[in-house]
Amino acid sequence: MNGGRSLIIPGLAAGCALAVTLMPAVGNPLLGGVVLLLILGACLPGRRKQVWTLACAVLGGCCLAMLALLASDSFEVRYVWLYSSEALPLYLKLANLWGGDEGTLLLLGLLIIPAALRHADGRGLEGSASGLIVAWYVGSALWLGPFTATPVDWLAAQPSQGMNAHLQSIWMALHAPLILAAYAWALAPAGAAIQALRGEPGGYAAKALIYGRRAWWLLTTGIGFGMIWALEDFTFGQLWHWDPVQTSAFVVWALLGSILHGVRRWREASTFARLMPVLSLLLAAATCMAMAVTRSEVLASSHRYIGTTSWFSHLLLALVFVGCALVLPWRTARRHQGRGLDWTLRLTVLGFAAMALLAVGALAQAHLRQWLSVEKTADRKPFFETLALWADSAESIRLRQAFAQWDVDGYALALWLLPPLLAMGLIGGFAFLRRSLPKSLASAATACAVLGCVFLAWQGGWLSSTYSGRGVLSQHIVKVLPWLDATLAAAMFLLLACLLWCLVSVWRSRQLGALRLTGSLALIHGGAVLALVGGLAATALNSYLPLQLQVGEDRGEWRDMSEGMQLRVLPADSHLDFSGYRAVAQVEVRQDRQTVKGQALFQDARQAPPGYQGPVRQICEILDYRYARYAGDPGYMLNPFIMRDWAGDTQIWVPASSALMAGSTEPVDDDALVIVRRYPLVSLVWAGFIAMLLGALWLPRRPLEKSL
Repeated sequence: MNGGRSLIIPGLAAGCALAVTLMPAVGNPLLGGVVLLLILGACLPGRRKQVWTLACAVLGGCCLAMLALLASDSFEVRYVWLYSSEALPLYLKLANLWGGDEGTLLLLGLLIIPAALRHADGRGLEGSASGLIVAWYVGSALWLGPFTATPVDWLAAQPSQGMNAHLQSIWMALHAPLILAAYAWALAPAGAAIQALRGEPGGYAAKALIYGRRAWWLLTTGIGFGMIWALEDFTFGQLWHWDPVQTSAFVVWALLGSILHGVRRWREASTFARLMPVLSLLLAAATCMAMAVTRSEVLASSHRYIGTTSWFSHLLLALVFVGCALVLPWRTARRHQGRGLDWTLRLTVLGFAAMALLAVGALAQAHLRQWLSVEKTADRKPFFETLALWADSAESIRLRQAFAQWDVDGYALALWLLPPLLAMGLIGGFAFLRRSLPKSLASAATACAVLGCVFLAWQGGWLSSTYSGRGVLSQHIVKVLPWLDATLAAAMFLLLACLLWCLVSVWRSRQLGALRLTGSLALIHGGAVLALVGGLAATALNSYLPLQLQVGEDRGEWRDMSEGMQLRVLPADSHLDFSGYRAVAQVEVRQDRQTVKGQALFQDARQAPPGYQGPVRQICEILDYRYARYAGDPGYMLNPFIMRDWAGDTQIWVPASSALMAGSTEPVDDDALVIVRRYPLVSLVWAGFIAMLLGALWLPRRPLEKSL
């Protein structure tokens, strides 16, 4: 009997998927039914799980149907026409489920609903909030009409619009769903947090810890995949540049760090009885805001790859969570004070929250300046004056509009974030040292570390003496290098203290089992330090070398690069494909009588190279993401040839020109430009991410509080 019931739900999902695949017009009405079922279940606690299970089956069937429609090139469905193409490989067709706004909303709802089902028996909003969030997002998707038919004139104009060229990467196929899954789990404890603020803690602590860990793990993994993609895409060209979407994701990540450090010791009677649930609600609000920023066109951003129609839906839900966080704590009767958190953990919680608040402030400042039409200063518009010299009148107008749009002031935000980051490194180091050494010795070692950081913040250190502002970044970063040096020193202090605690714990217990907790925490904190060192080095110490191939020069000639390397670039292939015009260059790098070969790609949906403006324009496209975003369109992209090793990444960028798209190897009649970019120690970033993720997986589910 139970076996028969267990087959009903998968059968219903499969039936819905088949029906929508054969008749896409029924998809939107079925989504409306999902919304009604979710609301009905929220109102009927006794029947909630059964009703929501039915809604889950129908929603899952609709998502499966969308995958089937994408895989079968059903361009008569508007969503498929907008985001897919017949010539795409299958994995990219399926990835378009989250390539557009409607599909993203459906997938987000599907990712949240398992948590809703698991906790459907909870009291009040602890049991109903997640289902209502799913109803909100499925309703938003329904409003956009994911299964709406493609207008006849669209189909007559072209077979399909095709996938954005910048999304045609395996890293993006992984990055987006991981971020969405992390956001889904960040939203899951919101209902329990509301109940906790109403004086009914229930299972808040367990939910915040479990879902917080999952969300942190997936968000960190998703950010890592995004960084790999960003280094290979000319509209980013950096591991991190405080793009508005990146900044909003950082807010979510920082709030997760704050909650995970404090929620293990959360108690109803502790001094954090209100703060931790409030942070969980602010985390939910930040998650909604991150999705709103991704879809909003107010600020300049490199994340303009999906629709911009659902931002208001995310914003409204974020305001609901913010309102609860502001109102509910004052309506809860004040409880007696308990022992609360250790002061080092307390400051760490507040430090992560402060960093999130600073990032929110930077986003708010950028929005305010844009809304007030504040004019940007010249230093916030790199390359603009140079570009304006050769732009024609029509292009000059568009250029001014593009560079007038505000984005986050990354240099200022980095400077604001460094002091709390430095302080947390020192506090964390002391917290681990006092568990390993006598208190007096731990205090003395921490005092020395503090003095060392003060000296570095004043005089500078490794980065200050190595970088002079001649790389890809501007002289702005030179101003913050002493603070970066001090922050690196504090991070290394934290790493060494954590490793010492790990070794001492094993020595005292005489059991390798102690490594389960201490080793996992050492991996997490040590990985964070490695990623920080590698990220700062790759960002601050990167360099570029332009190599211009002159008119009449033999394209088979070797050109000198740095570090004893030589380079030559030959045209390999030029043709039309599903993305438009495609030109492939053969890249060869020679060093110590060894030759490494590879290819670099240019492609453009406009089916011809953009108006060639010489080396200046090409340098601007490659070195500054703002201009690349302005100059490009959904089909315009460059892919470099990359040589990776532990010392750093070397990238060979080959922009399109007639010199490198001709079919022969004879001398050409115009110049071509090749740009070599070097990112030192970027391998430390990947090693750090792997260490953090392994540590999070190895961490015991319920570590003993006395060990913390």
